Amino acid sequence: MPEITTATSRPARPGKAVSRRSRMSSTPTPVPPGARRPRPTLRPTSGQRLRYRFDNALSRGPAVVIGWLALLTLAIFVVAGLAFWAFRMEGVNGEGPVPNPVEGIWQAMLRVVDAGTFAGDSSWPIRLLSFVVTLAGIFIAGSLIGLIANAVDQRIEGLRKGRSDVLETGHTVVLGWSPRIAAIVSELVVANASEKDAAIVVLGAEDKTVMEDSLAAAVPETGSTRVVCRSGSPAKAADLRMVNLLGARSVVVMGAGAGDADAIKAVLAIKTLDPDFSGPRVVAEISDPIYAASLQSLTDGRVVTVNSDHVIAEITAQSCRQSGLSQVLRDLLDFDGDEIYFGSFPELTGRTYAEVQTAFEDSAVMGIARADGTVLVNPPGGTVLGQGDEVVAVAEDDSTFRSTGVTTHPVPVPVLSADELPQPQRLLVVGWSVLGPKVVREIDQFARTGTVIEVVVDPALIDPADVRVDDLMHTDLVVHTSSAGPDELAALVADEHYDQGIVLSYRDAGDPADSDARTLLTLLALRRAWPAGTDGPGVRIVAEVLDRDDVELAQAGGVDDWIVSDEVTSLMLAQLSERTELAQVFLELFSPEGARLSFRPAQRYIGGEPVRYGALVAAGAARDESVLGYRDATTGAVRLNPAKSEVLTLGASDQVLVVESRG
Repeated sequence: MPEITTATSRPARPGKAVSRRSRMSSTPTPVPPGARRPRPTLRPTSGQRLRYRFDNALSRGPAVVIGWLALLTLAIFVVAGLAFWAFRMEGVNGEGPVPNPVEGIWQAMLRVVDAGTFAGDSSWPIRLLSFVVTLAGIFIAGSLIGLIANAVDQRIEGLRKGRSDVLETGHTVVLGWSPRIAAIVSELVVANASEKDAAIVVLGAEDKTVMEDSLAAAVPETGSTRVVCRSGSPAKAADLRMVNLLGARSVVVMGAGAGDADAIKAVLAIKTLDPDFSGPRVVAEISDPIYAASLQSLTDGRVVTVNSDHVIAEITAQSCRQSGLSQVLRDLLDFDGDEIYFGSFPELTGRTYAEVQTAFEDSAVMGIARADGTVLVNPPGGTVLGQGDEVVAVAEDDSTFRSTGVTTHPVPVPVLSADELPQPQRLLVVGWSVLGPKVVREIDQFARTGTVIEVVVDPALIDPADVRVDDLMHTDLVVHTSSAGPDELAALVADEHYDQGIVLSYRDAGDPADSDARTLLTLLALRRAWPAGTDGPGVRIVAEVLDRDDVELAQAGGVDDWIVSDEVTSLMLAQLSERTELAQVFLELFSPEGARLSFRPAQRYIGGEPVRYGALVAAGAARDESVLGYRDATTGAVRLNPAKSEVLTLGASDQVLVVESRG
């Protein structure tokens, strides 16, 4: 019977052993239910590996590619040059066979650099080799030119993004982008006018070109001051290093974006670079008084904070109290005209404050800075200047702040022997915001008992129930609702008597442009109801304007005094960035318990005869007041810090500007 052979019993071929591993691999491994089947291992080819490495090289930037192309170009030079030498090919213009490899490399380079070189070749072998070398050179040279151009474009684009390092030193750094920065930069430019090489560096989240264009439009003339903008986060230490914060003279932290949160984060970022704040002076804009106090306390006073709402409220209240005070405060806050200076004068040690006030021909003394850092604004006349103490005065420049020796002036006999007591007033406030309660409280500080403040608000913008101020001591608050349209508002106040009108912006209910437009219409309505130039003193109108470009329009609307909110804060931040010791002076002037600026009748100090201004200063010192200037009733102009030797003739309507203690 023939033998039957099956597949399972088929004998192996001679010399061909079947391994157990090969048999096992031919059978797929069972995968348990629910388990993932293992992925097969990929084995890339050599071409794929080369392409992968080439892609990685490209991703590292043009510099790496330029390097590889340069090496490839050099390799072509070497290979072609060796070929020229090995085959004894003729050089350019038939100069004979190439004598050595170096000359061959040079001949190859000529054909790469100058594509027309091979036109002089006579034999076909050298023509073909020159043609290949020239084509390779055209391709590589073109690639190199494109890559270099692209690298330059990327560098320029990077510079436009504002991410390059700043190498300035002794500069002022402004952290955070805000519309108020234009006013700060403008003031710092004036402050740096006497410096040959000054710089202001702005670090904000906005695009660099946007910031530069905005500042160029707002501050077209910067003199000797360079304005540098960089895009970044003020809360990142790396970005602070980019603007060389540790090499700066001062730092201004703006409450931009998220307000106090961003400002506090920026201060903490500064602390990571300067743990004890021993480097540049730091001034921060903080709206919340609790945050401001905490920040100053936790930094041992090395970070000076500015509460913009409090400053604006105080200036608005003082402007309502007396006409012209807002202009005086702005003159003291900006860098134009006279400013507040600190100076050490050992020759005046042991002298009383009353004597010190007469020891400066061209400066108006307003206080003493103790050696321990305490600042006394308008101390009593008998206060003695101690060792290491400094004099605080208003001067045109630090070069004019010079002691001319104590001078004795006879105290004139005044016409008025007693001060006129303030009378209860009726004030009208149109508009409301977070600033409203602060303004009302400040007015209440100096108001006479029986004063009434009537507030008119638009119910579509402000809930009348939100218009409330607690703990008023001398005033009564009455709230009216009105759309504040011109006709309706004029009819509301036409038959009523008011002593003052205050227009506050609806800053919390709209953008600055809309708020200022509403303010301007309100001014027109009030001035229509209270025409200027009529018999009697008339009704003074004080208005808050958010954009300083609208001040001219407000003046045309008949406003007597105006407060530019953003400008006031910016001026103070700029001043403190130059001299942080001014913080105590401003705190004293803007504190309910501190000293204050006032206009007093001239006849309270002198008679009707001409006197030297030094005698007027002596008369103020006898009343424990610091005289800073006077106001001409005819023109309404305020003269700050006249010379002590100037002879004045002040009438009954003229006024004297003094710093007095609040009683």
